[in-house]
Amino acid sequence: MTEQKSEAHLITVADGVHAWIGGGGDSNAGAIETPDGVLVIDTQQYPRLGHALRAAVLGRTGQPVREVIYTHCHLDHTAGSSVFADTPILAHEKTLAAMNACLGPRDGAIWSISDFATKLRFLFGQNILELVPDGDPARRWFEGRIGAPDYATVVIRPPSATFAESFAFHLPDDTVRLHYFGPAHCDGDIVVHLEKRKVAFLGDLLFHHRFPWLGDCDLDGLIAALASVLALDLAVVIPGHGPPATLADVARFREMLIELRNAVAHAVKAGVSEDAAAREVTLPQYAGVTRYAEWMPTDVRAAYRYLRGR
Repeated sequence: MTEQKSEAHLITVADGVHAWIGGGGDSNAGAIETPDGVLVIDTQQYPRLGHALRAAVLGRTGQPVREVIYTHCHLDHTAGSSVFADTPILAHEKTLAAMNACLGPRDGAIWSISDFATKLRFLFGQNILELVPDGDPARRWFEGRIGAPDYATVVIRPPSATFAESFAFHLPDDTVRLHYFGPAHCDGDIVVHLEKRKVAFLGDLLFHHRFPWLGDCDLDGLIAALASVLALDLAVVIPGHGPPATLADVARFREMLIELRNAVAHAVKAGVSEDAAAREVTLPQYAGVTRYAEWMPTDVRAAYRYLRGR
């Protein structure tokens, strides 16, 4: 397995297209140069990293930021948004709906969140407090994940514009198309696709060299969305977490999700309880993947509840 660099860094993946790769597999972002400024894809998980992202993009391109695009709502992709207070934000309408549902009424133009439970839900999904309730030994890991001072108060800017199906930026030499394939990792996931350069930013539809977080995802929708990605003509795929990937990596990730789904479905059909499934359902061929140990039991619970609720 490729080692993840410990510091976030900007790389150029095609002419005028840059990927910000999070340190240690943390959240990625992106930047696309246009004649009217840079399209920034996601804003990082807190302002310190948001500032680093913006400075790196300016240093590489020399251009101002034209617009921010959210690939989805989760905190680790949107909580650097205060750094881009001078910039409009575009997202799928379901991303704004998910933010409203989780975060409630805004404090003026922003959400300012210090409540631990709300921050945890906004990072891991609305059902995290049920998947990992008080008293569960696993809760300590999740609490530690947002225990750093950077997360003391999380400030989120909502999208200033949304779309329902698809959206496109028509550049002189390419088209940046925003695809929505339906509920998947969460309700509002989009793919940012440069058609001629054959690059796509997948957000958390893809975890590369990191075990996925399923949380409150639509598991069948995620598997179907990845099939739609595989139908695109792509040379470079930027995941939500991990280094740049290829369509072959997307196919392998999708197969892993299918294996997980099948293993949990077998347990459900056999009448195995959720607690027993969380203990007993394993994918040993992926045990060496980062975050497998921390997330596999909870992913099994999430998949179990998803399949029982279908």
